[in-house]
Amino acid sequence: MLTHLYIRNFVLVTETEIDFKQGMTVLSGETGAGKSIIFDALGLAIGKRAESRFIRQGAEQAEIVATFEQLTPELHSWMKQQALECSDDSLMLRRVIRQDGRSRAFINGSPSTTQLLRELSTLLIDIQGQHAHQRLLKREEQLHLLDQYGEHAKQLKKMAQQFQQWEALSRQQQQLLQSEAERKDRISLLDFQLQEFAALELAEGELPQLEEEQSRLNNGEQLLELSQQAHQRLDGENEEFSAIQQLHRAVAQLEILETLDHTIQPLREQLLEATLQANEVASELQQQTSQYTLDPTRLQWLNQRLATLSDLARKHQCDAEALFEKQQSLQQQHDQLHAAADELEGLQQAINQAEASCLKTAKQLHQLRSKAAKQLQTTVTEEIQQLGMEQGTFQVQLTPFTDNLFRAHGMDEIAFMVETNPGNGFHPLAKTASGGELSRISLAIQLASANRGQTPTLIFDEVDSGVGGGTAERIGQKLHQLGEETQILCVTHLPQVAAQGHQHLKIEKQQNRDAADTSSQITLLSTKDRIEEVARMLGGVEITEQTRAHAKEMLSVTE
Repeated sequence: MLTHLYIRNFVLVTETEIDFKQGMTVLSGETGAGKSIIFDALGLAIGKRAESRFIRQGAEQAEIVATFEQLTPELHSWMKQQALECSDDSLMLRRVIRQDGRSRAFINGSPSTTQLLRELSTLLIDIQGQHAHQRLLKREEQLHLLDQYGEHAKQLKKMAQQFQQWEALSRQQQQLLQSEAERKDRISLLDFQLQEFAALELAEGELPQLEEEQSRLNNGEQLLELSQQAHQRLDGENEEFSAIQQLHRAVAQLEILETLDHTIQPLREQLLEATLQANEVASELQQQTSQYTLDPTRLQWLNQRLATLSDLARKHQCDAEALFEKQQSLQQQHDQLHAAADELEGLQQAINQAEASCLKTAKQLHQLRSKAAKQLQTTVTEEIQQLGMEQGTFQVQLTPFTDNLFRAHGMDEIAFMVETNPGNGFHPLAKTASGGELSRISLAIQLASANRGQTPTLIFDEVDSGVGGGTAERIGQKLHQLGEETQILCVTHLPQVAAQGHQHLKIEKQQNRDAADTSSQITLLSTKDRIEEVARMLGGVEITEQTRAHAKEMLSVTE
């Protein structure tokens, strides 16, 4: 619960500190005194938008510090998830606003973001403003109130997560479907291109071999002639003049010479080795010559194939040597596009599963809401009848979407209906309830749902506007009763409500002598001061002893 609030240089407040206790704390004051300043400051402490206009005139910055104690297990769990220390079972939120409109936020001394503050605030404070009854006309607010009353936070989170997954899959499918026509056209083109490659039966490294064979056939006559001439000179039919025959004769002569001079032996051996090598060359050259053929048909085929490869390379804007790699790349693209079709089929199955999960959770949520709706309409009907609408009946109309549709919040449409008098029939709040009736219904719903959640501090900012007399007294009694169970902060202009508080704060506007400066003062009232304040609220401009006696009597009832 909120135990301490420090405010400095905020709007009309120069500096003040307020201690809060368990129970119902009432805040009152003259119109324009700044009764809502405390809640505005508290709102900034829990992450609401900061503006430079909040800074007191002449000051450099404004500062608000809110301290909370008796923290709930849920809040301890949240702090642990955020790696924030909370060892002494207390929490301090600090917000500093500068003249440039920027602000800094701290949680237990650690720098924080306003987004984190807003997330934390849902575990600390529930603020019901004086315009809550206007929001009550909105369907989304009605559904929120029903879910708050039914404590459906866990199911709502699950529904939102499943809807988010379904929505992401659906977006992915839509993107694939939008490119489906383009994908099919691309597959058709790839099919045609791959058929061209398949008809050629390309082999890796084929081109150099084809070019080499083409070169041999193009120069076949010259190759044959030259090779034959070379072989003839080495080992031709005219043995007498062949090089090999001459080498043999030279070897034989060196053998004779060696008998006369032994130093000739190395020379003879070298010449003999050269002769043997010449024999090998002649033999291989003869085999090579036999391979040199004149084949015009084969040459024509080679020329045609190389021309076809060149045309295909030009079509694909690559070198002929890269055609084999190009074919592999096109095949890979073809396989990937077909895999996309398989992905689309698998994606549809995933969407069907996600949709089934969403529908299942939405139906479970509908059942929970239906049960909560029956309880809420009974409780609110009892409340509004005690708040001056003796013949009024409240009804929650919950209708599932048609055709198994669902949203992030489930599958339900809601309408808060009211019958102000028996026999008039039920109609939507906006068409039936007057301003005063709407305020009472809003307060009744707030009272019914106020103690359903885990929020330890409930704030009511002039939610009793539009009522008076006995109804105001009953409102005060209910807030007092609720304050026995949880902390209540209530800004009010009704003495019947103010008299029910466990403690009473008064906000006063003060001016200095030359009226050049105005400030708001916040004071904790003693019993005597409370009598004067309630009397002022009862009697107006001039307070009589009779008014004081009435105020004293009202306060004594609650003691």
